[in-house]
Amino acid sequence: MKKRFSKVLSTTLLVAMLSTAITGCGSQGEKADDTTASEKPKEMVELTVEVFDRSTPGYQADKNFQTDWIQKNFGDPNGIKLKFVPVLRNQEVDKLNVLMAANQAPDICFTYNEGLMYNYIKNGGLTDLGKLLDEHGKNLKAYLGDTLLSYGNWGGVQYAVPAKRVMEACFGTFIRKDWLDKVNMPVPETTDQFYNTLKAFKEKDPGKLGDKVIPFTITVDPNNINWTSHTLLESFKKPISEEDRYSMRNWVIPGFKEGMRFMNKLYNEKLLNQQFVLDKDGKQYEKDVAQGKVGSFIQSYDFPYRITPGLATELKKNVPDSDIIPIDPFKNADGKNIKMKYNPNGLFLIVPKSSKRAVEAIKYLDWMSKPEVLKFLQNGVKGDQYTDEQDGIPMNVISNDKLPDEKKANYIDLSIIVNGKEFGSTEKNIKAASFGYPGFENKFTEAYNIALKDAGYMPRFDRVIESEAKYAKALTDKEVQIFVKSITCKPADFDKTYDSLVDDYMKSGGKEIEDEKRVAFKAMKKQ
Repeated sequence: MKKRFSKVLSTTLLVAMLSTAITGCGSQGEKADDTTASEKPKEMVELTVEVFDRSTPGYQADKNFQTDWIQKNFGDPNGIKLKFVPVLRNQEVDKLNVLMAANQAPDICFTYNEGLMYNYIKNGGLTDLGKLLDEHGKNLKAYLGDTLLSYGNWGGVQYAVPAKRVMEACFGTFIRKDWLDKVNMPVPETTDQFYNTLKAFKEKDPGKLGDKVIPFTITVDPNNINWTSHTLLESFKKPISEEDRYSMRNWVIPGFKEGMRFMNKLYNEKLLNQQFVLDKDGKQYEKDVAQGKVGSFIQSYDFPYRITPGLATELKKNVPDSDIIPIDPFKNADGKNIKMKYNPNGLFLIVPKSSKRAVEAIKYLDWMSKPEVLKFLQNGVKGDQYTDEQDGIPMNVISNDKLPDEKKANYIDLSIIVNGKEFGSTEKNIKAASFGYPGFENKFTEAYNIALKDAGYMPRFDRVIESEAKYAKALTDKEVQIFVKSITCKPADFDKTYDSLVDDYMKSGGKEIEDEKRVAFKAMKKQ
């Protein structure tokens, strides 16, 4: 089985369907020992744990004050030496595939990509965690609950521990309010008003940028091709049945083509970034926003206000009177601002079949579910990473760029059983989250509420869709072609370009996936 699994993965590298993540102890001297450990083993065993490396200047992802604290409070009392394995965030799928194929993946890995999960399950690459959770993860099971755990269960087997997602908001649309004021335009509330605003940005050039002005920008992220155009494209979709929503590919959903035609119009009128095709990792996108060249963009709902990469903060340094605000202009035919929100699960935490430390892995995740552990990992130390507390919520968070290297923190990627800071109520959770965006607390809250308006969960199947695993890589490459060529072709060529590319896409596996999903949907409805 190992040989077969390695062979398949070495030739089929999948890419991620969705991206982005949302960011939650006591003092550094506090003890958070694993009280379930009855006796320290005679010899230390090694437990390897994946961690995202987000290239934060001065921060070492695999060796820092947080990982030292984990070793002291969990590893040492349990005879476990923890080794953190950094993986660049924008390379995580390809890197994980390579490690899995070589049977060298960390004992605890994670992914947001359900298609990746399908492939690993199909090829026998994952450990069944059901009995291990019963024996060593009672605190963890209580923390997550049965409903959330079901998101890691396919065909009756617990292949993953789903992280709890505290904040379900996903997408946001943003605009330069200072530019609106300079061109004497109101905040756009419809797609037509948005279009007219972009035209004003180009023609009146409120940033005095000349030919460098970018009214609207996107990226070509192959992991999430529609990520930076999501709210716009969703608004063009026509109402469809529940079965169609579960089964159909975006490209063939009625109305989606017209959304792409609108993107083509923006590009040809030079209202859309003319260089977007070259930006596959989003770095130029971030640089353009931070340097004040961009009038509007779509991203994760909190993206411009995050400490890292700090777009709004950097923009303020470059353009002191700048003001990025969240907007919600794209309405569908029913007048709804349709958009996706995250399902209750975050990361899928997995243990490769090749791992010899599955018991230790579950013990580690179980220990992490303790409130004092999560508080430390998600907030750091009062006086070091934050200066005050309000209603038990750490506040006045100090940004990493203002901390010495030895005190820089990662509040997202070490507390892997939860996505977001949890303090017992929705109101407190939002308030707590806002404290992580110093100087932009109110804008964060406004963006969060907008992101949930008319938002719905993504469809989920309780079984593996084998054709999706089979064709995922090939179809991802074709989605990039559809997206890029349809937007950049001449308007007169749009229909033939889009139709021919989508036809090829559907014949290359898209239709097979749709058919299998229809069968799976009907089977779920009969249960």
